[in-house]
Amino acid sequence: MWDRAVKESRMWIAHPPVVARALGVSLLAAALVLPAASAEARVKTVYAGPPGPLAGAPRGLELNGFYRRTVTINEGDTVRWRFRGFHTTTFVPRGQRPPPFVIADPANPTSGVRDAVGNPFWFNGQPSLLINPRVGVRVGSSSTDGRSYRNSGLPADRPRDYRLKFTRAGNHRYLCIVHPGMEGTVRVLGRGRATPSARRDTGAARAEAASATRSSRRLNAYRPAGNRVVAGHDRRDVALLKFFPAVKSIALGESVEFSVSSRSEIHNVSFGPPAYRAQAARDIVMPRPPAAPGGAPRLVLNPLVFLPSDPPPGLPPYDGANHGNGFLSTWALDTDPSSPAPDRQTVRFNRRGSFQFECLIHPGMRGTVNVR
Repeated sequence: MWDRAVKESRMWIAHPPVVARALGVSLLAAALVLPAASAEARVKTVYAGPPGPLAGAPRGLELNGFYRRTVTINEGDTVRWRFRGFHTTTFVPRGQRPPPFVIADPANPTSGVRDAVGNPFWFNGQPSLLINPRVGVRVGSSSTDGRSYRNSGLPADRPRDYRLKFTRAGNHRYLCIVHPGMEGTVRVLGRGRATPSARRDTGAARAEAASATRSSRRLNAYRPAGNRVVAGHDRRDVALLKFFPAVKSIALGESVEFSVSSRSEIHNVSFGPPAYRAQAARDIVMPRPPAAPGGAPRLVLNPLVFLPSDPPPGLPPYDGANHGNGFLSTWALDTDPSSPAPDRQTVRFNRRGSFQFECLIHPGMRGTVNVR
């Protein structure tokens, strides 16, 4: 209703001779001076992830972007984020560092995790890995002047949408804590200043997503050389959740280097029975009781997914029977130089056969090593 009123008032202003003849000069003047609908606060929508279907997208495409990237509103307006993926909307005050996504909890070490033959995994006794509460849950009120931390929380702690009212003019930058490089801006103008229409914003969001999709088709042609398998490939807001190549053939006794090139995503490489892998992927985040009475529940990351199956720094040879059922897993590989995890690990294959592997962080992202 508001958009229709504004559209009509702009039509009057755009064609003053016609309006003057039809309605009289005095009515036109009133329309120019006092368009009542423009005084109402509005809600604009930003998509965290794709704003709609992606025509011609290659398999495994993920868009880690906010669409549109810069949304322009007036003081007193609200922005609504609609989530299409595992994202946060996080505003960090100027001069402060974003909180880390994962923190170690030495007071509550990992315990009781055993392999298929009952042997404890090496990471028992190591600090458990938690999703930072300042990232996992909603923080702050439903309005902001840009001077305090605001966070949407992750899907389990929020409704489908996240809304924030902006009370001060300026450029308010924000990010997704989960996916480095995923950033957006809310540009807040003074009351009464002209801003793009919702229709124009929607068109711009779709154009940005279409441009990213075209870029993904070029990235999809990536072919690493040698005995290498690369998990994921990205550029800006484009992430391809697949292995390059998906099938690798080697001779008995040769090694494959598994690496990650993505800056916005982390990946692991796990071998083992499909049912065992599926269970680990389902339990990727494990709720645990609060560390202290009255505290918030802890969200613990499954060490079978995020830590290597065998003590660092390297992995043992693979023979299809590791840990009693063929389970072998890398770190959650990433390219962050401040992370303890590497960006690559090498596995030597000591048995002939076809061995399927999977990224347990992104179930369904699979590949195969054929050992001749």
